[in-house]
Amino acid sequence: MKKNKNVAQFFDPKKMLLTQDSSFATREAYKSLRTNVMFSLPGAGSKCIGVVSANRGEGKSTIAINLGISFAQANHKVIVVDCDMRLPTVASKIGIKSKPGLSNYLANGENIEEDLIQHLTEYGIDVLASGDIPPDPTALLGSEQMQNLITLLKEYYDYVILDFPPVTVVTDAAILSQTVDGYLIVVRHNLSEYKRLKETFRQLDFSDAKVLGIVYNGKGSSHSKYYKKRGGYYYYNEYYQKKDASQ
Repeated sequence: MKKNKNVAQFFDPKKMLLTQDSSFATREAYKSLRTNVMFSLPGAGSKCIGVVSANRGEGKSTIAINLGISFAQANHKVIVVDCDMRLPTVASKIGIKSKPGLSNYLANGENIEEDLIQHLTEYGIDVLASGDIPPDPTALLGSEQMQNLITLLKEYYDYVILDFPPVTVVTDAAILSQTVDGYLIVVRHNLSEYKRLKETFRQLDFSDAKVLGIVYNGKGSSHSKYYKKRGGYYYYNEYYQKKDASQ
């Protein structure tokens, strides 16, 4: 997919990342989110958190990364895993390589520590990027290897944050509902639709997933207006174009 040059002119993904130079309001918002997540998941031990949305463009990947950074700023050991192996964005938002990554570990059994995990000292977090795009991402996420990976990561990290694709597009997030300790649903001002948000809750409820709450992604910027103009549907169409092409 070609990049939209008009968007690139005014939107730099790295400027959305949480740093000590971020505004006071931004830092406090993520501190509040961090605190609410901690109170929603009481008890000792590592926690695995899934971040989802109903549509693309609601900001879930940025929020997943920044939540991880916020936990790291509170001296927690954190890894962010890009579980969207169709249209991943975590690597591009942080400015790191996207492959090899999760798909390569699940499909080929590559060394998780030496080959795949990227340590970002600038932000204080580790990242496992999506890797090469596989023919059947859902099967990989639902595999025993994925279950074992989460168990392994929880031995080394206080928080394992999983960035999933939109729930109303594919069922990837719900597949891991019995492994994920809780889900955050991101909604965006002037973009989220009630019927799609309702469907997101329905799917998560059907899989007995624990929903921690909704993260409201403030009033729109020019970036969100871009997605609004596009209707948020190119992500949906892209998935099914890929699916049709593979059949």
